[in-house]
Amino acid sequence: MDEKNGEPSEVRVAPPILDAGWKRVLSGLFVAAAPVFNFSFINLLKPEWQDGKLSSRIILFLLPESALYFFSLLAYAIICYILLLWDSDRYAKFFPIRLGVYGGTALALQYTLLTIPALQGSALPYILLCYISPFVFSRFQRWLSARWGTAFAWGLPVGLGVLAFIASLFLTGSASTPFVFILFFLGISAPFWSFLVALQASRWLWKHHETTLTLRRGLGVFAWLGAYAFALRFNILKMFELYNALPAEPPNCYIAAAAAKGHPRFVGSTEVTLANGKTMRVNRQLKRLKALEIAWAGVSAPSHRKMRRVYDLIGKRLAQRIQNPILADIAYLLLIPVEYASFFALQWIVPEIQSLSDRLYHS
Repeated sequence: MDEKNGEPSEVRVAPPILDAGWKRVLSGLFVAAAPVFNFSFINLLKPEWQDGKLSSRIILFLLPESALYFFSLLAYAIICYILLLWDSDRYAKFFPIRLGVYGGTALALQYTLLTIPALQGSALPYILLCYISPFVFSRFQRWLSARWGTAFAWGLPVGLGVLAFIASLFLTGSASTPFVFILFFLGISAPFWSFLVALQASRWLWKHHETTLTLRRGLGVFAWLGAYAFALRFNILKMFELYNALPAEPPNCYIAAAAAKGHPRFVGSTEVTLANGKTMRVNRQLKRLKALEIAWAGVSAPSHRKMRRVYDLIGKRLAQRIQNPILADIAYLLLIPVEYASFFALQWIVPEIQSLSDRLYHS
């Protein structure tokens, strides 16, 4: 430091996030939008019944209605981070701003660690892919830029993205499918990448602006921890409330479930024990049609809810009339065209749908 008029003059150290204007804009937009992506994605995973799984309870913990009081802490963190992006020289000097960024880092880490078990172990490869793909894309884009120029480096990914959109449109017949995959990607990766962005800012603030912990600052930290504890308590209680409000048994594919009660050798059914201790007869047809419903709910939740309300009203009454194995066998035969047509169409989108459907209704 240089001495001037007997007082030390601070050397300005710019944070790495401010070395380009477009980085400031993108960082601010991403951090502000990340909770929206994550909460929208988690809302699609909401369990339908009390299946006893830890992942279902974690999903309920992460739902927007459970995280009501965490919203205030998230908003505080986002505002502090945006102010830091806007003018780091001015706002980095204020401890409440720095505390908000530190708190945002902790919250991003919390949602990152909870999102992983919420998706269960089988989704771990997809989670890792979402986490590392921006690294891979960045390196690949720099390599293309150095070899063939910036225009080609950006034009190729954009062109491939347009081709992928057109291909999915023809294969699925729905323009919303690509956006569902984008939401899936952003919903998984948003907490992790928010954590990395906030951690970078926190490390810079800690290194260049943090000094001693005064009484006033200690009270600020204590107030933030108190607010966090209150939000966490509400979140946990709300999770149990939402879980207890779920039906004790899974919403049935009523007619397919009744058809599975036909002659076991004819309909290919076996008896399984559910998580709640009850038993039911299940066959491949029932699993496939249930997988179709789950996929529909993921692609278009509003239309699925409308369909489910109608089916709950009509399907339950029709299923009640299937009271003997012969009628169940007939229902099984009538559902075969629906089963095969819908299932093979779904295989174009999700090739692993057969193995995924086999996991439904397992003992």
